[in-house]
Amino acid sequence: MSLSKNKLALIIGIPLLLILLGIGGYMLYTILTAQTAENNKSLQSFGDSVMPGDSRYDLEGEDAHLAPSIDTNPNLSPNQKIIAKLRSERRKMSLEIDNLQAEVITLQAQVELLEEYKRTNERYAPYSLDEEISLIHTRIKQLLAGHAETRRFNRRQIESMSAAAAQEYRRFITINKLALDQDQIDNVVNEHLPAYAFCIGNGVDIAANNKEEEQMAVEFFKTRNEALMPAGLLNDLKVVSKPCRENLYTRLAYLTN
Repeated sequence: MSLSKNKLALIIGIPLLLILLGIGGYMLYTILTAQTAENNKSLQSFGDSVMPGDSRYDLEGEDAHLAPSIDTNPNLSPNQKIIAKLRSERRKMSLEIDNLQAEVITLQAQVELLEEYKRTNERYAPYSLDEEISLIHTRIKQLLAGHAETRRFNRRQIESMSAAAAQEYRRFITINKLALDQDQIDNVVNEHLPAYAFCIGNGVDIAANNKEEEQMAVEFFKTRNEALMPAGLLNDLKVVSKPCRENLYTRLAYLTN
């Protein structure tokens, strides 16, 4: 069977047409891809030009009224508006960071001053007043324990003597608003408070008539709380304490001159 010329043309022409269409489509795709890449590159270049790669925006040398604004630039494209908005936000964040860093520097300086003040106080006043009185109380007990004259006093009387000495020291420096250095404290403890303690011991031996009253005397000299003291015993303790105090304050007068 012989083919007509028209059928033969179709058989040969259709595959050829498909090949040509394929080649043309590939070339068109290549052109479009290249154009898209070029457009992206251009957009990126534009973004870099208005948003430098540096993470901080340099405001020096630029007037505030020259900064990009969406309201004053109505002809900007959507991408340009987004970039301008981001640039504005970056500028605000940069200013906030600068302010926060300035505050941090100020606070650091204040902390350093407080730490230096604390170190100075600890150097010249290593103990609180309560701690100082507690240490003096302990030292007086140790001094009395090593003294031969202490043997004539019982345990409760010795406790009254050391407590009274420590609390009288507190009273003296509080009344006279004194802050003694360690050498002065050592001198008071070693040279003057023991004599006061023995004076109190002699007074308690006279004022307290039994063990119960001796224990009450201990609590009184420790706390100076008169509320729980019997009136008679309280009055006797005040009477025997007065000459002891006067003698001690006379000896310590050099600290107030």
